[in-house]
Amino acid sequence: MINFIPEKVRTLNELESSVFNYILSNLEEAKNLTVRDCAEKVHVSTATVMRTANKLGFHGWADLRYYLKNNTQVSEVPVNYYENLVQLDLFLRSISEAKYGEKMSAAVQLIKSARYIVFIGLGTSGALAEYGARYFSNIGLESYSISDPYQAIKGKGAVDLLTIILSASGETDKIVERMMKLREEDTAKIISITNEENTTVSKLSTVNLTYNFQTEFSEYDPLENLTTQLPVLALLEILAHQATENKE
Repeated sequence: MINFIPEKVRTLNELESSVFNYILSNLEEAKNLTVRDCAEKVHVSTATVMRTANKLGFHGWADLRYYLKNNTQVSEVPVNYYENLVQLDLFLRSISEAKYGEKMSAAVQLIKSARYIVFIGLGTSGALAEYGARYFSNIGLESYSISDPYQAIKGKGAVDLLTIILSASGETDKIVERMMKLREEDTAKIISITNEENTTVSKLSTVNLTYNFQTEFSEYDPLENLTTQLPVLALLEILAHQATENKE
């Protein structure tokens, strides 16, 4: 049974995590790759591949490959669970980087200047919108959520109204239609949180925050998007706390 130790996985940096993600997603192929082959597949140096193996507790790539060959499946937790943890760790680190930090600061300023905030989302994003509104309200930011895209928005057009749009795909028709209506007002201020940057929702937003996780769909219903929403929860809570820091 293949059993990577979570504590060791957490020590991987961004490049090493890309090697680890590749191994998890290509276990059969990885068993037969040389260290140079693996490095070329992931577009990293052979030294990075070797460090990854060492950090995972092996004596180099050959030792890791031997381990993969003599074990047939991952035990205890599924592959995508590991991938989500690694991706979330990398994402949380990226928030502190200058480029992303500028977007976060802009979003925080919009929240601080808003009198009240409306969250909009459908499906799973609708549930997250409800969570966001409750969390913001509990921390002292007047907020409410809308799961019906046709519901009227209190104070539409007011300069102190902020709308926060949650949409994993960034292309949901009803959400896009609502955003276009909002954009008819010159004063409209919109923060959106989407998985990818180049979407219709992101382009209609004042500030767009993305998390760029691997998209996952349900095997039970191929139309259902199962992309993890952990980064959305993290962003909502971080924004709420930053917007209320030093608030008199």
